[in-house]
Amino acid sequence: MKLEINPRGNGACPICVHTDDCRIKRLLVSNADSLEGNPDESLEIVIYGCPYFKEKADL
Repeated sequence: MKLEINPRGNGACPICVHTDDCRIKRLLVSNADSLEGNPDESLEIVIYGCPYFKEKADL
């Protein structure tokens, strides 16, 4: 199964849009690869929060 992370709906981390070197992405892709089913099927996800990214608050 192919995993597609929607960068337009991703409010979690701007780095996710520009790089594939993300621990969370690697784990999600490896888990999706192990799912049974048609390898041509895809699963689209949107990540709304990431434990590795914190925005600075503008005060």
